[in-house]
Amino acid sequence: MGIKDLKNKFERLGLHHDQSIPSQKPFQVKQSQPQQTNSSKEQSQVSKNDDIFSKPIATNEPPKIFARREHSFKPQGCTLDQPIQTNNFYNNLTLEDQTFPIWTLPYSLWLTKDPDQDHGFAFNHTDAQQRVFGPDPNTSTSQFYFNPPRIKSFVLSSENFDNVKLTLHDHRKNSVTARLENDQGCIVVPLLYGMGFITAIYDRIKPILASQVGVQEFKKVSKIDGLTKYTVKLFNHVVWSIYSDIDLQLKDPNHIVGKTPGTVQIARGDSPHYDETVGCYPTSCDISGTSSGEYSFNYNIVGKSRSGTTLVWALPHQQEVIKSNGNTDLTLDSPTKGLMKAYKTNSLIMQEQNLPIDISWDPWTSFATHAKYSSSAIQLIGQAATDEIQQDVVGMANIDSMYTSGKILDKFAYIAFVCHFILKDENLTFQILPKVKQAIEIFAQNRQKFPLVYDTTWKGLISSAEPGADFGNSNYNDHHFHYGYHIHAIALIAKIDEAWLHDKNNLIYDYAVTLLRDTASPQADEFFPQSRCFCWYNGHSFAHGIFASGDGKDEESSSEDYHFAYGMKLFANVIKDQAMESRANLMLAIMRRSMNMYMLFSNDNKIQPSKIISNKVSGILFENKIDYATYFGRGTIGDEWIHGIHMLPITPISGYIRNPKFVKEEWDSKLAPIIDRIPDGWKGILMLNKALFDPKSSYEWFARPDWNPAQIDNGMSRTWSLAYTAALLG
Repeated sequence: MGIKDLKNKFERLGLHHDQSIPSQKPFQVKQSQPQQTNSSKEQSQVSKNDDIFSKPIATNEPPKIFARREHSFKPQGCTLDQPIQTNNFYNNLTLEDQTFPIWTLPYSLWLTKDPDQDHGFAFNHTDAQQRVFGPDPNTSTSQFYFNPPRIKSFVLSSENFDNVKLTLHDHRKNSVTARLENDQGCIVVPLLYGMGFITAIYDRIKPILASQVGVQEFKKVSKIDGLTKYTVKLFNHVVWSIYSDIDLQLKDPNHIVGKTPGTVQIARGDSPHYDETVGCYPTSCDISGTSSGEYSFNYNIVGKSRSGTTLVWALPHQQEVIKSNGNTDLTLDSPTKGLMKAYKTNSLIMQEQNLPIDISWDPWTSFATHAKYSSSAIQLIGQAATDEIQQDVVGMANIDSMYTSGKILDKFAYIAFVCHFILKDENLTFQILPKVKQAIEIFAQNRQKFPLVYDTTWKGLISSAEPGADFGNSNYNDHHFHYGYHIHAIALIAKIDEAWLHDKNNLIYDYAVTLLRDTASPQADEFFPQSRCFCWYNGHSFAHGIFASGDGKDEESSSEDYHFAYGMKLFANVIKDQAMESRANLMLAIMRRSMNMYMLFSNDNKIQPSKIISNKVSGILFENKIDYATYFGRGTIGDEWIHGIHMLPITPISGYIRNPKFVKEEWDSKLAPIIDRIPDGWKGILMLNKALFDPKSSYEWFARPDWNPAQIDNGMSRTWSLAYTAALLG
C-alpha cells in the first residue's frame, strides 16, 4: 500500500452509521425441518486433542504496557462484542458505505444502493475470457489483468427495499452472516469461502431477484424434494440455476418475483450435482488440522439434500492434495487463481505433503540440506562479523517504523546467531548479543518512537503512528510482515539464550506472544481474531488492512509472508509449543504449493494466463486482479523492486518455497540483463537469492575484496550472506 494511497483512504473513511443489530430469527428451509446434516464420512475425523487449532496461544488480557485506545474508524454493521476480521474476504463490508465487493470464490457479491436501481445484495461470476489485460491488450506480455467488476447478474432484493441496512453476525475467519434489513423485513445471506450456492433466506418480505443483465429465458424445470428448480438464461447467454421453496415468476426481463417469503438458492450453470446438493446450505465454517499436514474446512450445515451434503468449491492448490469424497465434473473460473472445482461434501479435507519439519536454523536449500564450511569461509565470515558488530544496533533499530526496525533487529540477530553457532566465537558473541538484546527490549518495553497500542474497537495490536507513517500498521496493513521480523529476531536470540525470554517478568516472551496472538491466533478469543493475516483458504496471507478496495485484499511480498511463518516456527521450537510449530509447518507447506501457482511463475505454470507468466512474479496479487508492480515503484534500473520484494529476506526457508528451477528461470529472463547496473541494496538481495541455484557465484560476489556496503539492503548483513552462501557451496 503506497503512502499516497493510505492518506487518500484515511481521508475518505468517515463512518457514522447506526450500529444496532436486529434480533435474528432462526434460519428456515420451508420444505423440511432445519437440522445439522454433517455426515460422518464427510467430516474431518480430527479429535480435539489432535487438532492444532483447538488450543489458543493465550487467553489473558494483553499486557498493560500497551495503552488501550479506540480506533478512529469504526467497523460498519458490526457490534463490538467480538474481534472483527481486518484482512480477510468480507472486510470490505465493514468499511465506508459497505458497497465494495467481496469474493467468496468463485462468486463476488456486494451491497448495491445505486440510485434508481434495485437495492440489495448483488452477485456475479466472471469467466477467464472476460479478463481485461493492459495497459496494451495486444502485447504478448501484460503488466496486469483484472476481471470486470460489479456486473449485476442478480440482485437479492424485495419490494420497496430502500433504506436498507447491512449488518454482519457470527464473525469467523472463513465465514460471516449478512443481514439486509429495512422496516418491512430482512434477507439473510450466509457468506462463506467456497460456498456452492448463493443462499438467501427471506424473512417477512417477498423475494425479488433483479438482473441488470436481463433475463432472456426463464423456465420451470422440475420439483426436487419440495423445491422448485428454474433455469435462467440471461442476455449475456450465461445460464443460472435457481431453486426455491416458493413459486417464482418472471415479472419482466429484469425481475423474477415470489409471492411469499421463502428461501432461494442460486448457482451458475445447470448440473445434476446442484440438484443433489440443493436444499441445505452452510451457515458457518471452521478450520481444523493435524501435525501430519491434514487440514479441513468444516461447514456447519442447515437443511437437507439428496446427497446429504452441500456443494463446496476448491482452488487448484487444494485440488492437488484433496482427500474429500464427492468429486464432480463441475468447474468455474476464479478471478486470479485458476479453475475451481466443485465437491459434494460438508468438509473440504486436504492432506499437505513434504512439511518442512527438518528445516530449522541452519542454512538449507533443496540441493544442500546440511551446512558445511571451509576454513577460508569461516575466516571471511569472522572478518565480516568483526566489522558489522561495531555498528550502533540500538540507534539503527529504534526508528519510527515497526517494519524497518524489525528488519534491523533481524539483521543483527542473525549476526549474533552466526557468531555463536557457526563461528563459535564467544568473544564476538559477547560483543553483539547484549546490543541486540537491548534493542529488542526497547520494543518489548514499548519505548520505541511510536509505541504499540491495543485497539479496543477492531481488537488488535497496532502502531500509534498515523497510517501513512508506518505503512498502514495502525490500520492493520502488513502486520505479519512487521511483526514477523521481530518474532524471528527474538527466536534467533532465544536460541542462544533461552532464559532471556523469561527475564524481567517474562518481558520478551509476553511481547512475542502478543505479536503472535495479533497475527496468527489459532482461534478467536476475547482480544484477538483468528488468524488475522494468513488465509487458510487462499493459501497465503493478505497484507491489506482496513482500507476499502475495489479489487479486494492483496499482497505484494510472498517472501515476507513465509518469513513470518518461519519466524513463528522457530519461536515455537524454542518454547516447545508443538501445536504452534505444526501450524507454522502447515502454513509453509500450503504456501509452497499456492505461491508457486499464484505468485511465482515457472515457465510451465498452468494456472496464470500466458501473458502474465513471462513476468515470472505476480507483483501485487489482489482477489480480483494481478498487477506486475509494487506500491513503492518498479526499480531504479528495471523491475528489480518487483522481484526483490518477493525474495527478501533470504533464510533457510527460502529454498523450500523458491525452487532452483524457478529461481534460475527468473534470473535468466528478468535479472541477469540488469544486475550489473543496479547501484543499491537491491543488488545484494538479488545476488543472495541467486544462491538458491548458483551458490558459487553468489558467494564469490559477497566474498570479493572490493566489497561495497552500499549494495546491500539495510535488513541484510554481509555476515549472514557469507554464512548462508558458504554453507550451500560447502
